[in-house]
Amino acid sequence: MDHRDSHDSSMDSNIFMFACGAIAGAAIALMFAPARGHETREFLAQRSRKVKDMGREMLNEHGERLSAVVERGRESAMQLGERIGHAVEQGKSGYREAVRQGSKLASNAIQDVEEAGRAVRGEATRANESAN
Repeated sequence: MDHRDSHDSSMDSNIFMFACGAIAGAAIALMFAPARGHETREFLAQRSRKVKDMGREMLNEHGERLSAVVERGRESAMQLGERIGHAVEQGKSGYREAVRQGSKLASNAIQDVEEAGRAVRGEATRANESAN
C-alpha cells in the first residue's frame, strides 16, 4: 500500500466519521431542544438535504475510487492470466520436446539392441559352425 492509498483511506474514514457525527448531532439536537412542529420539520429538512448532499459527494468520490480499484484489479488479473497462460505454453512446449527427445532415445536404444542381437546371433552362428 503506498502513501497515497493510506492517505485516501484515512480521509475516507474522516469523512465517514464526520457524517456519522452530523447525524448523531441532529438526533441529539432534536431530543434536547424542543421546538414547534413547523420549525422541527424545517430543521430536519435542512439537515436531510445536507446529509443527502454529503452522501452524494462521498458516493461520487468513492465511486470513482472504486471504479479505479476495480479497473486496477481487472488489469492485474489479466496480466496474471497472461503470465499463467505463457507459463502453461512453455510447459507444454517443454513437455513436447521431452517426449520428442525421449522417443528419439528409445528409438536409438531399440536400434542398438537390435544390432547387438544381430551381433550375438552372428557370433553364436559362427561358434556353432566352428564347433561342428
